[in-house]
Amino acid sequence: MVLDRAREGAERLLDPLAVSLRNVNPNSITAVSFAAAVAASLSIVFSTPGRSYLLLAAFVLVAASGLLDAVDGAVARIRKSSGPRGDFLDHVLDRYSDIALILGFTFSAFTSSVPLGIFALLGVLMTSYLGTQAQAVGLKRNYGGALGRADRIVLMLAALLLAFLLAGAGSPAHVASFLTLTVFDWLLLVFAVLGNITAVYRAVASWRRL
Repeated sequence: MVLDRAREGAERLLDPLAVSLRNVNPNSITAVSFAAAVAASLSIVFSTPGRSYLLLAAFVLVAASGLLDAVDGAVARIRKSSGPRGDFLDHVLDRYSDIALILGFTFSAFTSSVPLGIFALLGVLMTSYLGTQAQAVGLKRNYGGALGRADRIVLMLAALLLAFLLAGAGSPAHVASFLTLTVFDWLLLVFAVLGNITAVYRAVASWRRL
């Protein structure tokens, strides 16, 4: 994963924010991150060329969700309250956030292919599952592969910004030909292809270590 390799450096950059939030329950931060993801999903679903401002709202919400998801663990460490319950809650709500966002893009007016969303969701869920399943069988949690959660957040932000700019320029919401994909179609295609490749990579890597 391109961005997850810089995880430690990113955590250091987020330390000042984590310190400022040290009086907040980390589980509450996790819950707010999830709520922001759901709100972003709804903004994407209800966005249209005439309501392109909702794409910009979704951009802000996805960024906020990703930032809070990155900082909740740091706050827990500062408070010395890290534990299995917080880690469990974080992973449960992360998966629901992933599902909400992928569904939002899938059923957007700016998407022309629902099957792409189905395969994207499959890739994202299997990537996450195989990362934690390695830990479940006694290995270290597997963050390897081409597409991690941080990468997905950045790609979603880029797609939302580009879609907003194109909608403002009067580009059509729908595409008639299957050979021509919308911005969101391309996003889901990348998630589908690289997500499933990453899932297979993690499965093979864990198998070899076992």
